[in-house]
Amino acid sequence: MLVELGLLVVTLFLWLYWYIAKNFGKWEKLGIPCISGSFPWGSHKEILTQKKHLNDIFKEDYQKFKEKDYFGIYLLGKPVLCINSVDLIRDITVKHFNNFVNRNDSNLNGMLEGGDMDQLWKNQLTSLENDDWKDVRSTFSPIFTSGKMRSMYKFMKEIGSRLTNELETKAQTKSDFELKDVFGKFSLDTLATCAFGIDPDSFKDKDNKFVKAAARVFINTFSDNIKAFSRFIPGVKKIHKFLNYSIFKPKETKFFTQIIRQTIEHRRKTGIRENDLIDLMIDCIKAEGAGEETEVDKLDANANKDIHEQYEKDMQFTHHVKQRQFNEDIIVATSLVLLVAGYDTTGMTLSFLGYEFGKNPEVQQKLQDEIDQAFDENGGEMPDYTTIQGLPYLDSCIHEALRLHTPVGNLFRACNADFQLPGTDYWVRKNDLLSLSAIGIHHDERYYPNPSQFNPDNFSKEARQSRSPYTFLSFGQGPRACIGMRFALLEAKVAIAMVLRKFNFLPSNKNPEQLELEPTSQLGYIKNGLYSNIELRA
Repeated sequence: MLVELGLLVVTLFLWLYWYIAKNFGKWEKLGIPCISGSFPWGSHKEILTQKKHLNDIFKEDYQKFKEKDYFGIYLLGKPVLCINSVDLIRDITVKHFNNFVNRNDSNLNGMLEGGDMDQLWKNQLTSLENDDWKDVRSTFSPIFTSGKMRSMYKFMKEIGSRLTNELETKAQTKSDFELKDVFGKFSLDTLATCAFGIDPDSFKDKDNKFVKAAARVFINTFSDNIKAFSRFIPGVKKIHKFLNYSIFKPKETKFFTQIIRQTIEHRRKTGIRENDLIDLMIDCIKAEGAGEETEVDKLDANANKDIHEQYEKDMQFTHHVKQRQFNEDIIVATSLVLLVAGYDTTGMTLSFLGYEFGKNPEVQQKLQDEIDQAFDENGGEMPDYTTIQGLPYLDSCIHEALRLHTPVGNLFRACNADFQLPGTDYWVRKNDLLSLSAIGIHHDERYYPNPSQFNPDNFSKEARQSRSPYTFLSFGQGPRACIGMRFALLEAKVAIAMVLRKFNFLPSNKNPEQLELEPTSQLGYIKNGLYSNIELRA
């Protein structure tokens, strides 16, 4: 019996070795520069061992091959073509978008095949594929027009007042505080209020379940990684689906899902409208057309038009919407990703801004001058939506924070059909996976002089005109760019305007000289947190 069991184990190991290693050597045979693969992790064992954050890995890879248009790596056993060329990034994300509609290949999307909670993540916008994605994106894009954002502005200001009250308490104690602990609460409360008409009041509730659940979604433990990678083994995802076994933060997913479903049910029963994202999504589904042509994401930026025009134009796509009925799961999945993704990215970005203002008081003062003028021209009150959107240095500071501290280090794209990369003799085959190095490009001195320094002038009108618009990838590019970009930028602008009107950020001795990313953080946040001190302005 032991002999048979031993033979079975050896057979399974040999089969697993073959399955992972069968594509090793692809890039070498094609003569494409690459990082060779090793069993079982491929090119980077740190992905499994969590010794280094993914953003650091992709940044180092880019630096090794930045003179090349592309190079190859192995993600476990999957060959991945990493794109460095800004022109090729434009071709993939915009010009030939229909050849690269999907973010993930069949293997990566297969990781979401599991129990009911995992299926919700599969139905979110970042995971949907082909016409399913186009139908949902076409239906929900009108939620984020400037007109709809105006209606959210009052909610953001209300939560912003709570943020300044919290920071006033911090200023009185004159003690260092963790930035994301504060800004994460602002971000989550803003999203919960604007999306669901729910007020978690995170600043008063120190043990807030909303905050804890959202934070857990963006932490990947070693156990989380092993469960996820197990689904690359053929047959495992089918077993998980049969057993209704979910692996992607099922407890937290269930928590948010129940809140969203309860909100939808309450609105339908009572007819109450809050004009929040839930209501707008329900309206979009009710207003679905039958097979009409729609051009999505029309340019509606009435402020900083010169900054965003190219980006907004590239987001447009024409799609023939099929006659179909979306079920409640689509609203739940879309709400879920907006809530948890928006919480972490905006909270992180605001935290990095607070940190950089403390390090760079001259930048802080210049921005305060711009903000003060806007307040003074409005009788000392918070400026209106149009004015806030039109503050150029505020916009530049936020974009610079997103560049220097890139939340997502790379963007994946999967090929829909065989395609020859323009200007090369290389053919990308169907289901091949490409990686676009956002963090590498953001730290390339050819595009951003002194790239390790915080310099908002990198996003002045003159600086932007001197380089390709495809050198900024924090929101993605093309039709598959972040649907919540307008919301996130407005939210950040409201927070910074209200805070800098009253406070100065000061540096903290709690921060190390050299910041280090936390390897278990899904997005690129700092190990042991990011600290600041704050004082009331004179």
